[in-house]
Amino acid sequence: MKYLGRLFRIIVGLVFVFSGFVKSVDPYGTAYKITEYIGVFGLGGLIQAIPWLPIVISVTLCSLEFVVGLMLISGYFKKPINWLVALMMFFFTVLTFIDALTNKVTDCGCFGDAVKLTNWQTFWKNIILDVLLVLSFMWDKLKYSSKANRTYGRFYLILVGFLVLTFTIFNAVYEPMIDFRPWKEGNRMVPMPEDQKPPISYATYRNNSTNKEKEFGMEELMQAYKDDPDFATNWTFLNSRVINPNVIAADGFSMVGFVEQKDIAFEFLTYQGVSFIVTIVDLDVPSHKTMRKVSNFLRRAAEKGCQTAIITASPIAKWAEFTNKHDIKDIIIYSTDDKAIMTIMRSNPGIVMIKNGQVVKKYSWRLLPPVENINIDNQ
Repeated sequence: MKYLGRLFRIIVGLVFVFSGFVKSVDPYGTAYKITEYIGVFGLGGLIQAIPWLPIVISVTLCSLEFVVGLMLISGYFKKPINWLVALMMFFFTVLTFIDALTNKVTDCGCFGDAVKLTNWQTFWKNIILDVLLVLSFMWDKLKYSSKANRTYGRFYLILVGFLVLTFTIFNAVYEPMIDFRPWKEGNRMVPMPEDQKPPISYATYRNNSTNKEKEFGMEELMQAYKDDPDFATNWTFLNSRVINPNVIAADGFSMVGFVEQKDIAFEFLTYQGVSFIVTIVDLDVPSHKTMRKVSNFLRRAAEKGCQTAIITASPIAKWAEFTNKHDIKDIIIYSTDDKAIMTIMRSNPGIVMIKNGQVVKKYSWRLLPPVENINIDNQ
């Protein structure tokens, strides 16, 4: 039983390490989920008062989960670590049970964007971990460590804690080192022109005898006319619809301009050449110094024949003030959903390089290189 208890402790530790790692890679993703939970529990005013609170909680929680998992596996400081894990699992289990019952937050984010679970799957996953943890408590009996082991344990804890915290903060300040989102580098967001499929048309008719309605595809409709010479007499046309099978590989993404007042996202992404999209969730956030760096980059890119744009979730009423403040009237701004922007980039602002509908590179504004250092080939 002793070895089985150790095995269960290591299994729980591995789950904590995996969960902590995939969230430490993308702490802002966890911060957005924390913001959602805080709003669901009616504490949205807290975020308005302390806007940096979610990311601080996220960095702390991700790092703690990662470190605790490593400590469980190593076996150092077994008693305090076991009790800390027990408290964390109690909190997670209660929270996910409430979430599963109410479904107010559809994805708990326990494994970030790497693995998606339903609320009930997450709850039962926590129940299994609770059982393994209890059995580990019972069978993996605690032993008093020697002074040397305690010294090694402290050194291990400090070293691991420092490395994990540094890793998490780096991913928060810049872009995630590993991207699990739809807009990761290498992903094709729209099909190439030669791969695009023609629109699919449907027509709905009502049978004049039975009053039953039926929707026909175009091929099916042509066959119906052939099979029934009196089809036009026996059926009455009601309506039609057209489906464009060529869609953007990211739900909720759109680009609506002030002048056009229509979604031009598909046309923008199918541009044959290099495009740069600057993502800004809130136009009030970037400083003048930041925007000067970004706008100079976009102008140099435009001079090299690149397509450029800014997308934001801020209301149109703020656009004129923003362009005047930062002297960027020559750069077109488009509106899109805030969640879509936060899915594309974590940096605010962030820059996405797209070529022929494929994501080539993503840059945090802090690590934005000169355009001259980027391989831009519009051929």
